[in-house]
Amino acid sequence: MLGVDPRVISHHLSINPEFRPVVQKRRLFNPEKSIAIKKEVEKLLSAGSIREVKYPEWVANVVLVKKKNKQWRMCVDFTDLNNTCPKDSFPLPRIDQLVDATAGHELLSFMDAYSGYNQIRMNKADEEKTSFTTDQGLYCYKVMPFGLKNAGATYQRLVNRIFARQIRKNMEVYMDDMLTKSTTSEKHTEDLKETFDVLRKYQMKLNPSKCVFGVPSGRFLGFQVHQRGIEVNPEKIKALEGMASPKTLKDVQRLMGCLASLNRFIAKSTDKCAPFFKAIKKGKGLEWKVATSSVLIRLEEGIQKPVYYTSKALLPAETRYLPAEKIALALITSARKLRPYFQAHTIEVYTDCPLKLILQKPEVSGRLTKWAVELSEYDIRYTPKAAIKGQAVSDFIAEFTEPDAEVRRVMEDEQTTKFQWKLHVDGSSNTHGSGAGIVITTPEGDTVECAMRFDFKATNNQAEYEVLLAGLRVCIALGADELEIYSDSQVVVNQVLDEYQAREEHMIAYLDIAKRLLRKFKMYRISQIPREENEKTDALSKLASATTSIRFKAIPVAHLIKPSTAESEEITIAEIRPSPGNWTYKLRKYLEENILSEDAVEAKRIRYRSTRYAILRGELYRRGFSKVLQRCISGEKTREILRSVHSGVCGNYTGGKSLAHKILRQGFYWSTLFAEAQRFAESCETCQRIANDIRRPPELLRSLTSPWPFAMWGLDLIGPMPTGTKGGAKHAIVAVDYFTKWAETEALVHITEANTTSFVKKNIIYRFGIPSIIITDNGTQFDNKKFREMCEEFKIANYYASAAHPQTNGQTEAVNKVIKHILKAKLEAKKGGWADKLLEVLWAYRTTVRSSTGETPFALAFGTEAVIPAETTFTSPRVQLYSPEHNIDMLQQNLDELEEIRDAAQVRNSAYQQRAARYYNSHVRERRFQLGDLVLRRVSPNTKDKSSGSLADKWEGPYIIKRIVGHGAYMIARPEGSLVPRPCNAQYLKIFYP
Repeated sequence: MLGVDPRVISHHLSINPEFRPVVQKRRLFNPEKSIAIKKEVEKLLSAGSIREVKYPEWVANVVLVKKKNKQWRMCVDFTDLNNTCPKDSFPLPRIDQLVDATAGHELLSFMDAYSGYNQIRMNKADEEKTSFTTDQGLYCYKVMPFGLKNAGATYQRLVNRIFARQIRKNMEVYMDDMLTKSTTSEKHTEDLKETFDVLRKYQMKLNPSKCVFGVPSGRFLGFQVHQRGIEVNPEKIKALEGMASPKTLKDVQRLMGCLASLNRFIAKSTDKCAPFFKAIKKGKGLEWKVATSSVLIRLEEGIQKPVYYTSKALLPAETRYLPAEKIALALITSARKLRPYFQAHTIEVYTDCPLKLILQKPEVSGRLTKWAVELSEYDIRYTPKAAIKGQAVSDFIAEFTEPDAEVRRVMEDEQTTKFQWKLHVDGSSNTHGSGAGIVITTPEGDTVECAMRFDFKATNNQAEYEVLLAGLRVCIALGADELEIYSDSQVVVNQVLDEYQAREEHMIAYLDIAKRLLRKFKMYRISQIPREENEKTDALSKLASATTSIRFKAIPVAHLIKPSTAESEEITIAEIRPSPGNWTYKLRKYLEENILSEDAVEAKRIRYRSTRYAILRGELYRRGFSKVLQRCISGEKTREILRSVHSGVCGNYTGGKSLAHKILRQGFYWSTLFAEAQRFAESCETCQRIANDIRRPPELLRSLTSPWPFAMWGLDLIGPMPTGTKGGAKHAIVAVDYFTKWAETEALVHITEANTTSFVKKNIIYRFGIPSIIITDNGTQFDNKKFREMCEEFKIANYYASAAHPQTNGQTEAVNKVIKHILKAKLEAKKGGWADKLLEVLWAYRTTVRSSTGETPFALAFGTEAVIPAETTFTSPRVQLYSPEHNIDMLQQNLDELEEIRDAAQVRNSAYQQRAARYYNSHVRERRFQLGDLVLRRVSPNTKDKSSGSLADKWEGPYIIKRIVGHGAYMIARPEGSLVPRPCNAQYLKIFYP
C-alpha cells in the first residue's frame, strides 16, 4: 500500500473517553447495492486500504451514493464516531485569497490528488474504531477514509507542511486541489519539476483524468482564473440563465443559493437581492430594503477597473444613521470584508462626503470613534469623488437635481447667508460652584455636547465669558471657519458687538481674548437668544455647577482649573511644546505643520497613528474608548501621575493594569502607559511587603521512594500533647519507614538530643538494622552534634527539610495525622491519657491496609498478617483450623511470596504517587530564582511584628540568593551579607523589584 509515510503524518481520532462505543444496527440493502458494496470491499482489500477485524468496539454502517456516471460510491456513516471527537480547528485557506493569488500568471497547471484522503494512514491505535459492517464481514480502514470529522484538517495540515516552500511563491493548495503557477512560460517546467519532486518524495499520487498542465486559464475552486484576473464560472451563469422565474419559497431559496457564490461579481448585490430576502421571511411581502455598498477599483493605465463589489443590508437601527455615518459604515464594511487588500495596498477612498474631517474630529464619540480607531491601521487616503464612467453622471443628477431656476436662486441666496457651524453656550454660577454648557452643531448635522466645571469662583458674567472662550477654542480646533454663535447673556453679546462698554479690568481682559479668538474665523455672527431657546446648554451648565454627589455620572464633565485671564494662551502653548526626543514630537509636527519623516516607513506609521490624535488649545489629545479625549503626557509628569494615582491621597495601591486603566479614565495617556504602570506597581515596596501569600506551589512534586524495606526513615515530633499522663509526657516522637509504612513511636517528657538519639538506636537500628537515609526537620533535637555523630558512626545519610517546609518529610506528616486522629477517637474527653493508648493506636495503624501500597505495614514487614483481637473473639478460619505443622508451612509459603508482594506494593505505591503528583502539579506555577536575585521572604510567626497585629507586613527583606540547593530550596543572605542558617523553600520566597 503506497501513500504518505506515517512518520510524516497520520490521522488521530482523539475520542473523548467519556463516550461509550456505539455499534450501529446493521442495515439491509437490495441486491444491486449489495453487489456494489462487495465490489468496493474487494477493491479496497486489494489496494490494502482496509483489513478484516474481529470484536471491534465501534461499528458503523455503509451508505451508497449515486455518482454522475450512475455508478455507486460507498461511504461509511461515521456519525456516532464523529460526535465523540473534538473539532480540529486547523485553519483552512480563504478561497477568495487563493483565487486572487493566481491572477497575473502566464501559465497554470491544475492537479488533483488520486483519492487524496486514502494516501494518509490511520493511527494504528485508531484503525479498529473505523470499523464498518457488510455482508462479507467486519472491516476497518488502514487509511484515512472520507466522512471522518477532522479528515479535511489533517489533509490540509499535510499539504501545508510538504509544500511550505512553494505556497504563495509558485503554488496554491486547497485540500486536494493543487495549482502550480508561473509568471512566465519559461519558468513553468522548472516550477512543475519542483512540485513533482515533492510529490515523489512523499509518495503522493495524482489523478491523471483530473489534471491539466501548462494552460493559460482554467477552473480553480469554482472560479475561472487567468493572467488578467478572475471571472465567474460560465457554468454558474448558464445555470442562472436556465432557471425559471421563482414561483415558490423553495425556488427563491434555490435562487439565493446560486447568487451567493456570485456576490463579488454583482454591483450592489444586497440592493438587488433585498426583495428575495424579504420574500423568504414568513408572512413578509416583496419589498426593497435600504442598503449601503462600495466597490474596490484597480487603476490601470488611467482606466478604472472594478475588482470587488461589497454591499450590506442596513439593520433597522442603521437606517436611522446620519448620512455621514452611513458612508462611514460603507467604508468600515469594505475594510472588514476586504481586509487583505486594505493591508497590502494604499487605499484611496473616493466620496463626496468629508470622511477624513468627520473621523478625525476630537469630539467624535461612539461608533464613529470606534470605526476611526479600527481604520487607523490601514493606509487610507481620502479623495473627492471621481467619475466612474456613467455612474458619475447618474450620481450627479440624483444628488444635485433641483426643481427649477427660481428654487435654485432662493437656495443660493440662503447659502450665502447660512453659517455651516453653530455654537450654543451658556454659563451658570450658584452657591455650589460655577459651570458651563457647550453645544456645537457641525455642517453635517452632528452635535457635540460638553459640560465644564470651574474650579475657581466666578460671577455669572465671568462664567458666560469662560464658556464663550472655551466654545470658540473647540470650534477652532475642529476647523470651523464660518460660525454662528448663540448666547442668552445680554452683557457678553452686546460687549462683543461693541454695543456695551466693558469697564471692569477682568471684563476688559475677557473681551480682548474673545475678539482675538473671533479674528481667527473668516466670518462669524453672535446673537442673543431667549433662555427657552437655549435649554440644552442651560441644562449642561447646571449639571456642571451641581455638587459632585448629585452629578449625573454618565455625562463626562471637564474641569477648568484657573480663569482664562490668568495667563496668556501663547505662554501656555510654549510651555508644553515637546522636544524632538519626546514621543509626541513627530505626531505634533504632522498634525500642526503636516510635516512627516523622510523615512517612508516611519511616515506611514505616523500617518496611521495620527488618526487617533488631535490638537486642542495647543495640547495633544488622544481619542480613547474609555474616555472621549485623553491628554497626552510626557517626561517627568508621567512619573508624578503614576505616583499620585497609585499611592497619593486617593491612591489604593492597585496593580499595574488597573493603575493604567484608572489613569486612562482620568483622561491621561502616554505611549508606554501600560508597561510603565506595570513596572511602577511591581516596584512599589509597600505593595510588595503587604501582598497576599502565594498559594500555588512553585515546584513540581518530587516523590521520595525507598529501594528496600527499612532503608529510608522519616522522623518527626507530635506535640505539645495534653498533660495528665504518668510521667508528664508532653510530646511523642514518630518514625516511619518509607517502603513498608511501618511506624514506631514513643512518648517523651523532654525533647533532648539524648532522647532522640536513643530512640533511633533502640527502635530503628537495633530492631531493623542500619538505615541508609534518615529525614528530619530543622529542629535542634535532630540538628545537633550528638545526633550527627551517631549518623556518622553508622554511616547514615541525614537529610534536613527546608525551614518551615514539612512537605519534604511528607510521609511522616501523614502518619502523624493518622495517629492523632485515632487518639482523638479513642480518648474522647480523657485526652490526658494519650500516652497509655499510644501503643494501642500504633498497633491499629500497623494492621490497617494503606491505600498507597494496598497492604498492611505488618504484612510488608514480616510476610504475613498479624492476628488481631477480632479473630480470637469471633474465631476466624485460620484460628479455628490452626495446627503447628500447617502453620509452619503457611509461614514459609508467605515468606516465599513476600518478595512478589513487596514488588506489587511498590508498583501500587508508584502509581499512587503519580496520581498525587498529577493533582499537585496541576496547581503548580513554577518560580525559580538565580544567584544574586533580590527576594522577599514570607513573614513567619517568629519574625512577625507583634505590635502591628493583623496589619503587619506579610513579607520581609529583601534578601539575596546566595546558593541554589536544589528542588526548590535556596540559601539566602541578608543585605549586609550574613547568611540565613537554614535553606528556604521557594514557596516562601518571591522576587523583589527595587
